[in-house]
Amino acid sequence: MGSATKKIALLADFPLHVLPGAAFPAPAGHYATWLPQLAAGYAGQAEFEFHWLVLMAGVRDAKTFQAWNQHFHVLPTAAHGRAATLFWSDRRRIRRELQKIGPDLVHGWGSENIWGWAAAFSGYPNIFSLQGLLSEYQKLGGAGYRDRLMALMESLVLRKAQMITTESPWAKSLIELRTGRKDIRLVEYGVSPAFFEATIPASLPQAYAVMVGTADFRKGIDFAVQLFRRPALRRFTLKVVGGVTPYGQRWKLNSPDNVQWLGRKPQEEIIDLMASARCLVLPTRADVCANVVKEARVMGLPVVASPHGGHTQYIQNGKNGFLCTLDEVEAWEKALLKIFQEDGASLTMGSFLKKEHRVLLRPERTAQAFLGLYREMVAQLKDRKARP
Repeated sequence: MGSATKKIALLADFPLHVLPGAAFPAPAGHYATWLPQLAAGYAGQAEFEFHWLVLMAGVRDAKTFQAWNQHFHVLPTAAHGRAATLFWSDRRRIRRELQKIGPDLVHGWGSENIWGWAAAFSGYPNIFSLQGLLSEYQKLGGAGYRDRLMALMESLVLRKAQMITTESPWAKSLIELRTGRKDIRLVEYGVSPAFFEATIPASLPQAYAVMVGTADFRKGIDFAVQLFRRPALRRFTLKVVGGVTPYGQRWKLNSPDNVQWLGRKPQEEIIDLMASARCLVLPTRADVCANVVKEARVMGLPVVASPHGGHTQYIQNGKNGFLCTLDEVEAWEKALLKIFQEDGASLTMGSFLKKEHRVLLRPERTAQAFLGLYREMVAQLKDRKARP
């Protein structure tokens, strides 16, 4: 890359284990499933030099390696107690690494970790991309010390960041209402190519629904368990895929036998489970935009969900799924019975807008959108420098 190539530093919880030849373990918790295909989309361009900064517990010394024509900087961090110090060591390591790189632009991903804060307060031109709107989520109650701290830091980042992007109009409107900003950019976060390659069988003999995501209060695991406890749904199965919080564990111990708890699964197994399901169930209480809904739609799987989040932009009620509030239990039951009992209902509903969603959610569109934003910000900086 030439000396005139602009450098972009991307700060994110990037799942390093997906990189070719990488010898890193898979993260213990949830990770941003849309980032690998974004990085893959950057691999063939020569306009920018990309540097990904990733924190990893258990690493003694910082290391840098290259993959997909990009630089990955792995920085050591503590496994516990970081929030209690306001992430002091992490902020110092990130600041030092940025000074070595000398980026023209810093792009921070998410407020669940230190990345949004590190980008917005880096002293460099910056972009903050929202993943979860923590300041909205904490209104649901039950937030611990760390969650409350991160929500407070997120509120400051939303006011400080030079540019903010989000993937849903739902989140955009909430940020605008909360901050008064009118410059929030919408950028669709694409779906892994593996979901585009999946095929749904012509017939679905097993009558089960699938719920994918962390089993907790926000995702509505309590509602899902009680829903499938209803007599009319007892002969149908709900398969719960994902990690289980202590709150979810209580519901697991008291769930009926038609609710199966499968735990965390690799992507290929999740795809197989979704492909043979009648529908995806998402009784969330708040979600910027559940990625699993996008994955379901590119596969052609109908979705039964609450209206509390950005996923509603992909669901047309009664066409490719159903939107029911959490106080409409009978509506949920009716929707699921239609999908379970009517021949071909799952396949017919799943095919509605499938082609359009497969175009909208291509991961290369995300890469091109962000490349456009980088060009825009770099051009603005050039104009400012050129002014007398």
